[in-house]
Amino acid sequence: MTDKKINTAQALLAHIGLKTEAFPIFGASILVKQWTASERLKYMAFISNAEVDLDDEISIVRPQANIFALSLVDNKGKPLFPAEWEEGKPVFDDAEAIETFLQNRTAETSVAFIAIAKFNGIYFGDPEDDKDKEDTAVKN
Repeated sequence: MTDKKINTAQALLAHIGLKTEAFPIFGASILVKQWTASERLKYMAFISNAEVDLDDEISIVRPQANIFALSLVDNKGKPLFPAEWEEGKPVFDDAEAIETFLQNRTAETSVAFIAIAKFNGIYFGDPEDDKDKEDTAVKN
C-alpha cells in the first residue's frame, strides 16, 4: 500500500472530507453520507431522548428511521429527504416517506440504521459478544 503525499492545506482538507458509501438497502444500492460532528451529536441526542412505547415496534424504530432518512443522499451529496430541526426533532419535507419506511419495511429500516451508525463510528453490539471476544483474546 502506498501512502498518498499531501503537501498543501487544501489537499489535506479535500483528503479528509466527509465520505459517502453505497449501502445495499431495500434491494438497491443507496448512498449514505458520513455525519458531521454536529450531526452526530444531534442525532445521538435525538435517539437517546426519543419517547418510545416499548410495546409498539413502530414507535421504537421511528427515531432510527428519521436518522436513516437524514443520512441518505444523492450522487451530489444532496439529502434525499430534506428536513428542518424544530425543538430537537427533524421535520421532514416528505413526512409520508418516513411513515412508508416504518409501515412497510420496519425491520430493514432498523438494520439499515445500525449499518449507517456503524459507518459513522457508533457501535450497536451485544455486550456478551464483546465479552466472548475479550475472553478468547486473553486465552490466546
